[in-house]
Amino acid sequence: MVLLPGLSRETGEMRDRLGELQAYVSKPAVEEFRAEENQNLGSEDKDYFEQHAVVFEGEDVVDEIHKKAQMMRKEMLLLKLDVKRLGKQNTRFLTSVRRISSIKRDSNALGRDIKARGEAIYARLEELGSLSKEQEEQHGSTSAVARMVRSQYVSLTSAFHKVMSEYNEAEMAQRENCKTRIQRQAEIMGKEVSREQIDEMIETGKWNVFSDNLLLEGRTARSALNEIENRHKELLELEGRIRDIRDLFFQMALLVEQQGSMLDNIEANVGATQDYVAKSNNEIKRAVRYKKNNPCKKLFCCCFPCCR
Repeated sequence: MVLLPGLSRETGEMRDRLGELQAYVSKPAVEEFRAEENQNLGSEDKDYFEQHAVVFEGEDVVDEIHKKAQMMRKEMLLLKLDVKRLGKQNTRFLTSVRRISSIKRDSNALGRDIKARGEAIYARLEELGSLSKEQEEQHGSTSAVARMVRSQYVSLTSAFHKVMSEYNEAEMAQRENCKTRIQRQAEIMGKEVSREQIDEMIETGKWNVFSDNLLLEGRTARSALNEIENRHKELLELEGRIRDIRDLFFQMALLVEQQGSMLDNIEANVGATQDYVAKSNNEIKRAVRYKKNNPCKKLFCCCFPCCR
């Protein structure tokens, strides 16, 4: 008599072998099986599994860089808003009926905030640049992590340079506004001066050309002279603000020059990708058009209209 596996020899009935199965798959048995499998693995198999484990090695770095980049973009957005507010303040300088002193106070406060925020962003950019070099040394310049960090660094540097250039334009516009007010007040006093003469008087601080025969010209002339002197003081303060942030502009210029080749390469890659996508879209449209105009399909539809 032949018994099937799992049948009792005495009774011929099915035995419950669940306990044996649980004992077989117990933790010691599984560990023993894994040890045997590791011994049977060759060197090529081990290298294969190790290479696949390295793929996720830079995941923590990617998350950290993403958080830092998002924070810096928020700071740059606030910096850009401050620059726009400063530009509006400069526009009011010529047209507002408010007192010039209050507009000047607001502009000075905005200038200090922009300087502090700009220096903080630049310090973070330097940290990101150091991290980019570190990732290139550890993983190679062509690794995904190094390329991601480098692209973030170049993109943020370019955005920061653009915002700071807008700030410089706003300060230069304010400088021209001050000169315009000085020229207006000179016209009120009956003096015609050119921009070159105003620049020279600003540099030397000598306004004798306006104070000659001032006692004979009345209260309006004195008021105009006071206005000219106040605008001169404001120009000096403006020059001081620009001088304070000049070092930051110089450092930014060096940084942008160093990253120029990287930026050109990234723009070239983006442009090539856009061209490739556009070409692919055209090929897809052409394929769809050929499919619709397929003569075999038209013949089939004419012969078997119910299959359309």
